[in-house]
Amino acid sequence: MFKQSLWALAAAFLFSLMAAFVKLCSGQLGTLELVFYRSIFGVLSIGLFVWRQHLPIRTPHIWGHVKRSVLGTLSVALWFWTLGKLPFGTNMTLIYTTPLFMAVNFIVLAWMRREQAPWALILAIVAGFAGITIVLQPSFHSEDLIPALVCLSVSLVDLLVYWQMKELGDLNEPSWRIVFYFTVFGTLFGLVGSYVVGDGMHMPDLMGWLGILGMGACATLGQICTTRSYAYGNMLLSSCLGFSAIPISAVISFFLFGETVSAVALVGMSLIIASGMTASVTTKRAEAAQAAKKKAEAAGA
Repeated sequence: MFKQSLWALAAAFLFSLMAAFVKLCSGQLGTLELVFYRSIFGVLSIGLFVWRQHLPIRTPHIWGHVKRSVLGTLSVALWFWTLGKLPFGTNMTLIYTTPLFMAVNFIVLAWMRREQAPWALILAIVAGFAGITIVLQPSFHSEDLIPALVCLSVSLVDLLVYWQMKELGDLNEPSWRIVFYFTVFGTLFGLVGSYVVGDGMHMPDLMGWLGILGMGACATLGQICTTRSYAYGNMLLSSCLGFSAIPISAVISFFLFGETVSAVALVGMSLIIASGMTASVTTKRAEAAQAAKKKAEAAGA
């Protein structure tokens, strides 16, 4: 589970790149158009992979895919909408409350099962979120209330998405199939929605197309990495490692957009990195201890 959770680092890097590409084309395309282009790349690329490898698309767990796809697409659409309504730092801080909700979720589950909660991982998540707030320094105004509440709802929806991924992973559904159904639904939702609630599709310029291709590639690969991390890994560790998107985004912004990083932000990034390392070491030791215990029990038997 530890190694599978490390896919969250690759996902953080890819989604940070995706955000940079979205910045290139967001001025030319509406929210639902972005959802469409983000998804259609996954349908075509994964579809080609499936066709060449002669892999089966059919699944006995279609209802699980429907739930994951609907919730995931809703999350993406609402997040893209809030990006234009809130200051970036405030938006990203609220989006990254998902690990906090997950930590509370695990505390409640441990209490219901009369087990000890994974406090070390939970404290690492709290420390990582503190680093997020230091870096992004969110600010709120009265007109931000509705978008902020929508942003928080996205975090709660993401929690449900991650549990649905875990359920599909426990059913041995491959990550490519989970992402394929998600991108199919996102493509249809974005295309139909663009004409129903928007003014249709628009033709982007060359820079817009570069942004679309980059966004689609990073989103598809990022979704596969995220799915592997949450479906087959430790969910709390994956959440904590997801915070690494913030320092990665800062590095990308520095090199691509010339944005500077303050000393305060460096302190926050250091806290994020330290929390991720602590969570990784804690999980690795816990799994090693559990493996040793099982080995000893097998030897005694």
